[in-house]
Amino acid sequence: MRRFVLPFVCLAAAGFGQTGSISGTILTTDGGPVQDAVVAAKNEASSAAFSTKSTPAGDYSLTGLPAGRYELTVALPPLFMTFKQAHLAVQAGQTARVKVELHDVNLDTLGDGASGYAFISADHPAPSGPVPRTHEGKPDFTGIWLPRIPTPAGVAPELLPAAAAIVKQRQENFGRDFPNSRCLPLGPSFTGFFADFEIVQTPSRLIILEENGDPARTIYMDTRSHPKDVNPSFMGHSIGRWEGDTLVVDTLGFNDRGWLTFAFYPQTEKLRITERFRRLDLGHLEVQTTFEDPDTFVKPWTNKRVHALGPKEMERLEYVCTENNKDVSHIVGK
Repeated sequence: MRRFVLPFVCLAAAGFGQTGSISGTILTTDGGPVQDAVVAAKNEASSAAFSTKSTPAGDYSLTGLPAGRYELTVALPPLFMTFKQAHLAVQAGQTARVKVELHDVNLDTLGDGASGYAFISADHPAPSGPVPRTHEGKPDFTGIWLPRIPTPAGVAPELLPAAAAIVKQRQENFGRDFPNSRCLPLGPSFTGFFADFEIVQTPSRLIILEENGDPARTIYMDTRSHPKDVNPSFMGHSIGRWEGDTLVVDTLGFNDRGWLTFAFYPQTEKLRITERFRRLDLGHLEVQTTFEDPDTFVKPWTNKRVHALGPKEMERLEYVCTENNKDVSHIVGK
């Protein structure tokens, strides 16, 4: 993979005044529009920042920008490489038009790249109705849930300098050493990103079965505590407790070999993940995830995703990583 950006810049009359604007369209490499990309412009002299999101047609517009030079950034992790253009001139009363082409983070089977992932992670029709409950009166999360990219998309956590250096190296190396490229587990930070997942719930256990091939994840809900000496693993050790109708899951005991999300954030054995599961109605499951790792993040980082319930007849498919991992020898980097 190579980072290519093909910006097209021209100036068009935009009325009169002391401010200008930046507008344009964001497309994939195959010409499809990119929705919900975060578009940010920072004045290189004053550091004043402006931001917006792209529309379903891929259009964006930043208005009311004081004249000057700007750094333009377009981001939609983990699907696409971040686009950056520095020294973009904005003149009073004019519009700088920038056409942006975003490139996939990784090369996949045709149709399974970023645009394909964006499609399967869009809003899906879901059944309506009240929240189903167990015999104990708690919300029942059982079912197959469709993938969803977490929000806020494009909003990155603040990293410690050492962690930022690791991310930079991994990005420059095109993620060559990404653990899953060698069939190692992705871990909880990837749950529901790009693949369906099934939840099986009992009074004392909640089991998450990922279609991406990760090991089954067990969340213990029988009032046990974490072991005093947890064996570090990719999936960690998870215990859950109810706060009203919200299941709060605490996970620790991670190893330092996993990567957090496709933004390539490093993790250490100090990583702790807190998830809050809420069934909003019959057809929707909300999961809010907070990551804490004092050796990676300056402060805790939280994202949220809302999954739609899959059709009743839907079944989780088998995925065998080693059968889909035929090109490891050709993975390249710097």
